[in-house]
Amino acid sequence: MSVAEPSVRIFEQPKQRGMRFRYKCEGRSAGSIPGEKSSDNNRTYPSLQILNYSGKGKVRVYLVTKSEPFRPHPHDLVGKDCKDGFYEAEFGPDRRVIAFQNLGIQCVRRREVKDAIVQRITRGINPFNVPREQLLQTEDYDLNVVRLCIQVSLQDENGHYTRSLNPIITNPIYDNRAPNTAELRICRVNRNSGSVKGQDEIFLLCDKVQKDDIEVRFFSSDGWEAKGSFSQADVHRQVAIVFKTPPYYNTSITEAVTVRMQLRRPSDQEVSEPMDFRYLPDDKDPYGYNEKKRKREHLMKFSGLSGGAFAGALNRPKAVAQSSLSHLRKDAPNMYPRPQPPPLMQQQSPMFSQPYQTGPQNVIMSPQVLNLEISGSWANPNPALSVDTVTMNQHRAMGHLPRPPSSSSSSRQQQQQQQQEEVRRGPGP
Repeated sequence: MSVAEPSVRIFEQPKQRGMRFRYKCEGRSAGSIPGEKSSDNNRTYPSLQILNYSGKGKVRVYLVTKSEPFRPHPHDLVGKDCKDGFYEAEFGPDRRVIAFQNLGIQCVRRREVKDAIVQRITRGINPFNVPREQLLQTEDYDLNVVRLCIQVSLQDENGHYTRSLNPIITNPIYDNRAPNTAELRICRVNRNSGSVKGQDEIFLLCDKVQKDDIEVRFFSSDGWEAKGSFSQADVHRQVAIVFKTPPYYNTSITEAVTVRMQLRRPSDQEVSEPMDFRYLPDDKDPYGYNEKKRKREHLMKFSGLSGGAFAGALNRPKAVAQSSLSHLRKDAPNMYPRPQPPPLMQQQSPMFSQPYQTGPQNVIMSPQVLNLEISGSWANPNPALSVDTVTMNQHRAMGHLPRPPSSSSSSRQQQQQQQQEEVRRGPGP
């Protein structure tokens, strides 16, 4: 019976997205590569399982490129048990699963790639024996993604690690800073429901995305799928998208339907965690007129008012067209008849109607002011005057009129006129 050969396999893959590569100049820890099953409450790490072997051994972990041929990557692994850009540690016979904790990725700049590759060649770090010429083609290195290459060496009878197992490769690990490889995540939306006819505008906040390599996907469990509509100009600074919802395939729904919405990157088909979106039935009365009418009818029924009486109370006078008022303007002088003066005003007193004549027969009145007694009817500024309402003091009635000449003054004037006549005639014969 043959004995199975020792082998290794990946027990837990590293988490592909969410890890940020850090530069050396940042001067702080590069973090730890989490496992794909890691969560906020349960932290896990990439791990390796050794099969069909119970002795001692040594494990090395390198960084290699994403695509074949797998070349040593210019980035470095940093952390506990790391040196010269790779991890190395021994394990005992009781270790069947080896977890790689506290492994971080320290990145280099584009101008430092060639120097880093030369160091890998000098130190013999080339697990897949890629020719030197290919290693020095620095423009082919993708600095936003790496893979872990794990190689195990077993101990022989003399205690030397002479037996090396075939290296294995993990899934890619993407730098979370790069928009074209970062983890997609919806942070917030301004609304999570809309009309079944679509065309509702939604503001979506997200982690960094590329405006020419992103789409908003709507889908349901029954196989329906559609995309939100937006242009590259609607992607704001890589962290916000303004789009319009697509219509649902069945626009005659009578109750809300819940579908799923997520971000998707077409270049690598990476998607974000989906969130719920509710399609609402078509609103036949968007302004609520029917609802207001229903409430009014309910109020009428509740208050016991009849429809006609209540409708008459609520009806407002309608505006009259301007043309219908034209005939009123023509008869405007006749619309408001002038009030006729009372009869008493038309019969004037004989004292005021007779003209004044000079002569000795006129009565000389003392020069005193009229004394008028005002009755209560004068409280109205425009009453109908009546002679009965005025009481005159005869001694003061004509005080404001000019005085007639007295008899002495008239005889004096006659004498002056005779003297003037004699002067004109001259001396007699």
